[in-house]
Amino acid sequence: MSSSCTVLANNSAIPDSGQLSYPFRKAVLIEEIRWDMTTPLVGPLTNLGSLVSTKLMLGDLYLMRDPVPVFILGTFMSLEAEQGSELSPNGSLVSSHYRWRLPEPLYVEAGQVLSSWFTRGNDGVGAIDVQVSYVGKTVPPEQARPKIIAVPYAAPWVTTLGNAYQQSNEFDLFNPFTNTLQVQRLTGRVTVNQQTSLRAITPAPLFSSPVAINITLLMNDSWGGKMVNNPTGPSDVFDILRGAWTVDTAMPPKGVYEIRAFNLTSGGTQPTPFQLFVAVIGTREEKL
Repeated sequence: MSSSCTVLANNSAIPDSGQLSYPFRKAVLIEEIRWDMTTPLVGPLTNLGSLVSTKLMLGDLYLMRDPVPVFILGTFMSLEAEQGSELSPNGSLVSSHYRWRLPEPLYVEAGQVLSSWFTRGNDGVGAIDVQVSYVGKTVPPEQARPKIIAVPYAAPWVTTLGNAYQQSNEFDLFNPFTNTLQVQRLTGRVTVNQQTSLRAITPAPLFSSPVAINITLLMNDSWGGKMVNNPTGPSDVFDILRGAWTVDTAMPPKGVYEIRAFNLTSGGTQPTPFQLFVAVIGTREEKL
């Protein structure tokens, strides 16, 4: 199933839910979500998934409480896939592609739909066309309706621009449920933001700038346990090849991870600001 919409700066958009529902009155298992984004090329190449955030809902079950930047839902694909350009009849386009392989397939009953919602800040880039696609398989008719399903969940933390030191709070990388969240992985990205005459913000790809290695992290869990005990660069915490850290651990109800990030500006008279994007990716069990 696939649908598309156009997301303007400082605005939101919803693709057609009818196109995202399976039309043959069968239950489906969604295994993967894919996004394709394009915008006219008006300057340096841009990782569009750092600008567009999404929320997904299955009925009254939410897959994220707060909007999550699309590019931290999945592992890093490739620079060409996430930040490329292509020629079109109308000229050049920035084209970004992403996929989120769900931690466990999501059961969607016949007649239900996994709804998508997209939003952006005032980032200075033109209209972004977003296409979202759900990939999976139908459930065999003889298979009994499950009483409990695994629902994916993602919780983000994104630093603001300008401050060299920042810390997540108790509502960022947080399990808001009264049951356990099985955390599959933590994802992380760093973007470089530059002021230009063409656009307000130019996010750069994952750890692309040499000065980004000055950024270091410390990380604790809910009990003050040390997850990252010594100042460590994000490319080592999250693995520079995948932009992810597979943790496979249980986060208790109302549990939280706390991150302290240092050196988010390069210093000097005109410091280059960096943004750190982190997400907790996991599943929790819900009754149907």
